[in-house]
This record gives sequence, structure tokens and C-alpha cells, in this order.
Amino acid sequence: MKNYYLVRHFFTMIFCVSIVLNISGCANSNSKDQTVVYLKLEDMSYVADDSLYGNQKLDVPEITQSVMDNGGVLAFIERAATDERPQRWSQLPQLTLAWDNPTYIYLSHGLGFVRLSYQSSQTIKDAVEYTKDKRLKLVIF
Repeated sequence: MKNYYLVRHFFTMIFCVSIVLNISGCANSNSKDQTVVYLKLEDMSYVADDSLYGNQKLDVPEITQSVMDNGGVLAFIERAATDERPQRWSQLPQLTLAWDNPTYIYLSHGLGFVRLSYQSSQTIKDAVEYTKDKRLKLVIF
């Protein structure tokens, strides 16, 4: 019985290592097929009359049918360097709790475009002003 457990444990470990190697292999093979695109955030495409929702639609021809079928898009908003902090990228989606006005910012993508959407229970105006003229980094895979 003890040998049975040892053999079972051995094969379980081999199976787990195989899964980890396959996952890391997939990640490595996709990394060479990724594209990085930088866009400048500007005026909103749409803002609801009550300013609780709005979006920016940005053309991204690098989002092809192949990306739609087999890939995806990751998005990051640039946070410029200051005297106290280095330049960095914040991944979307974002829940902003600043300005005593919680605002949710998220990204959706379609064939040839991305849509950056803003939602709030009070107003999106502060978040829109904050993101205006910032860069959006898209990692397309």
C-alpha cells in the first residue's frame, strides 16, 4: 500500500510539472507575437447627459480578426514621473476612489478599436480630466 501511494504521488508530481511547463511554454510562444501600441487619450466620444457614463473610442488597426478569435488586449494608463515617484503604468480596469467620487474605468475591444469606458454614481468629470492627455499602452496578443 505504501508503494501505491509513492507511485501515485510520483505521477501526480509529473502531471503537475507537465502542466506548469505547458503553461509557461504557451506564454513564451505568445510573447513573440505581441504588439505594443501607445495612444494619447483626448476628448470623450460620448458622455451621458447626467455624466454618470462616458467613453472614448480609439481606432487600433492592430486588433485583427486573429486577435479577436485567439488573443486579447491588456491596457495600462501612464502615470508620469514626479519628484517623489518614478514613471509607471497602471493596469485597467481601475477603480478610482479619489475626489470623494468613486469612478470605474475599464477597456473593451473590438475588431480594429478599443473603447475606454468611465462609470460613476456621481460624475465621471474628475476621472475624464485626470486621464486627458495621458498615454494608453495596449499590449495586443
